[in-house]
Amino acid sequence: MKRIRLLSTVFALGLLGACATPPEQRAAAPDAPIDPGPATVSGNYLAALHAQRIRDANAAAEFSARVLDANPMNAELLVRTHAALVEAGRIDEALPLAARLVAMSPGQVAAQMTLVADEIARGQFAAAERRMAGLPLQGYSRVVNPLLIAWINVGLDRNPAAFDILRSLLDVQGFKQMHDYYAGLIAERSGRFAEAEGFYRAALEGEDGAPPRLIEIAGGFLERRGRTAEARQLYLRYRQVAPDSPVVLAGLARTRVGAPPVPAPEFPLRDARKGAADALFNLAALFRQDATMATALSFGRLGLHLDPDAALGLMTVAEIVDGMNQRDEADKLFARVPADSPYSYVAQMRLAENRQERGDLNGALAALEKLARENPDRFDALSTMGNFLRVAERFAEAAAAYGRALERIGANPERRHWSIFYVRGIAFERAKNWPEAERHFKRALELFPEQPDVLNYLAYTWVDRGENLVEAERMLRRAVEQRPNSGHIVDSLGWAFYRLGRYEEAVPLLERAAELLPEDPVLLDHLGDGYWRVGRRREAAFQWERALRSKPEPELKVELEKKLRDGLPTAQARR
Repeated sequence: MKRIRLLSTVFALGLLGACATPPEQRAAAPDAPIDPGPATVSGNYLAALHAQRIRDANAAAEFSARVLDANPMNAELLVRTHAALVEAGRIDEALPLAARLVAMSPGQVAAQMTLVADEIARGQFAAAERRMAGLPLQGYSRVVNPLLIAWINVGLDRNPAAFDILRSLLDVQGFKQMHDYYAGLIAERSGRFAEAEGFYRAALEGEDGAPPRLIEIAGGFLERRGRTAEARQLYLRYRQVAPDSPVVLAGLARTRVGAPPVPAPEFPLRDARKGAADALFNLAALFRQDATMATALSFGRLGLHLDPDAALGLMTVAEIVDGMNQRDEADKLFARVPADSPYSYVAQMRLAENRQERGDLNGALAALEKLARENPDRFDALSTMGNFLRVAERFAEAAAAYGRALERIGANPERRHWSIFYVRGIAFERAKNWPEAERHFKRALELFPEQPDVLNYLAYTWVDRGENLVEAERMLRRAVEQRPNSGHIVDSLGWAFYRLGRYEEAVPLLERAAELLPEDPVLLDHLGDGYWRVGRRREAAFQWERALRSKPEPELKVELEKKLRDGLPTAQARR
């Protein structure tokens, strides 16, 4: 069976890639307002629980606050309402609750962190230091506390103490790179440039590679020191890893050889509050990777309380709430990303993606057209336009959009561009232009030999057309070798055998595919057909009935009903 797949890129630790998530891979957004029913305490309580379950922080905060008004001394409600308000970014409303929680129990770490963040935001570093001194150093506090205390010391003009405190990160496995990154920032801020360079270089050599935020800071350091050629080499080096990173592309644009000189990026964390915010954004990204979404969101929101206009923070929090399917809230944050930020392009892509998700295809296409016009060196707005049109089954238009993307890629595409040729091939095939489809699939395989999705689609179509059957079988076998647990690819090989009349060989593969994807109506239909051809007619009828219960497309539904009524006609295998 053919399956449409595209790759998207997400970069870790505070910077996200520029590629939009393929629309066929995105979940539906539950942005509809919650109806709590009658305005009773129990109704509001149940509405708050439901909002929390679907990760709607604003609704959870609203309904929890109503319940708390009726039960002001209930500690559990106080904790829950405080958490919901922080996750919703309503920090000013959360602060009085945090103070009440701390008065009841000083060990309420989340409430203490809210108060610390507010003290840092107001420049009350000494008060923040005293509060942090009373917090336990366990669990994630072994990372959070040193980072915040280090920046508090920077705010108190105690840079040597900041370095000493940061060193405790070296005792936590996996956090040396974060130590080197922040030690470099504090050293640069202090004018200790040789030390800063040493820390940045050590961070760049981290075991897990360099996240784009680190590249942005280290490359900016070299530019600020007047070492533009070295900065360009750094950006070129990391372009091999993250070719579409907006940070890398912005750095290359600034350091283009022969272009008029442009100012180096300013040092971004001159204010200690911005340094603490940056730490919270990185922690948010870290916890997001670990799927601890509520904690990630809380850190991100507290970071924005310290630095409300930070592009990195806005993107980080927007991506978190977008991942929670709260698209309206995500869009508000994406829209706030400053236009002069490297992250602005990504934010505009996400806004277009969310428009498409809501059914506003024309609005999404217009936004992408504008983005493509304003960024003539980039192709991904056009390829995303093609994705949207393909999902809308406007295949000829999709092929044209992908063609425009390929024009920008130029005559020498790289291996990473295989997917554009692949999806354009799909668009041509669905538009009944097989010669162009075949040419694009073959070009994708030239760029990425034996890529299993391309092997599957091309070989399956050859079998369907009765062409190149020996090569098609080889390609499908190779695709299954690479993806033995892909139900769609295993089904393709089984269905190829079926179409060739090799029913005994087909059935075990069709069975395996149906085991891997037991609710896919197409795969169940194929298995039913296979059983029928080998004389297992009761089992065939059972699989067709399963397919009918699995919400097939209307055309397949009609075919299944006919098979259950009449069975299959006598087969003639292709040769």
